[in-house]
Amino acid sequence: MTRVEGEAAPRFEPLRDAFQQVVSEQGGAGAAMAAWHEGRWVASLYGGYIDAAHTRPWRADSIVMPYSVTKPFAAVCLLTLVDRGLVRLDEPMQTYWPEFVAPATVRQVLSHQAGVVALDDPLPTEAFYDWDRMCAALAAQEPQWRPGERHGESALLYGHLVGEVVRRVDGRSLGRFLREEVCGPRGLDFSVGLTASEQARAIELTGLADESFRRQVLGTRTPLWERATNNPPGAWDPAVVNSPAWRAAEIPAAMSIHCIMMPPKIVPWTLVNPGSTSCTVSTREARGVLPREEPASFARRESSREGLGTL
Repeated sequence: MTRVEGEAAPRFEPLRDAFQQVVSEQGGAGAAMAAWHEGRWVASLYGGYIDAAHTRPWRADSIVMPYSVTKPFAAVCLLTLVDRGLVRLDEPMQTYWPEFVAPATVRQVLSHQAGVVALDDPLPTEAFYDWDRMCAALAAQEPQWRPGERHGESALLYGHLVGEVVRRVDGRSLGRFLREEVCGPRGLDFSVGLTASEQARAIELTGLADESFRRQVLGTRTPLWERATNNPPGAWDPAVVNSPAWRAAEIPAAMSIHCIMMPPKIVPWTLVNPGSTSCTVSTREARGVLPREEPASFARRESSREGLGTL
């Protein structure tokens, strides 16, 4: 049986047993989990390996790519500029990004209401690694619906939409802004665009090619969602997402790396919680980008509401 490291409070020891079973029975790489309850850690557990070949054990400082959990951190970067009075939520995107053709406001982009969810012209995987190329394609893209009338996740594009406004207003890339203004000052092990030393701690994602996973997660979506998540291609390809090029690139809609064993203030909503000592932006600004609930989005059959970058 795979060994599990870490701690669990006595009352939460059953978590260790359940986690032990998960890690022992799953194939591929290992796993980690942490739980915060009533103001304190109650569990911080990890086990298994960081590679499919099982040659390197998972450690307390191993880091994982969380896909769309990256989006709220991109949103917090832009909301920080809003809070400082440098960006206004109801200004057209063109105020900060003149080439952007979609008639959307900053608020609509932040809350997935802008309609820029897919690119009409196909791009290669290498476009992920070229910030200017991706942003040029986004700037020229007509929206899939009139901004503000619907909402739908900009699955691969959200980080560039938000990050380009940050870059044009502040001068720094979103990844650098995140390190210097949000995560660095708070001691958060969360990055967009990895250094060589950080890549050495990164987990190899496994299971993406599993047929049951693809059928369950990828096989029940709408045609527009298929376009939105496969152009450029590669986000579901283990050879791409485990590559040094992907990990080094700034892809703030999907590619960030963070350590599971981080302080609770890593949770994005605490970055906008005035009761938290790590507060980054005001609750007023955060609530200002939460749209109403809708019966369904372009990708999901069920009702949903999206804001601060994610559901």
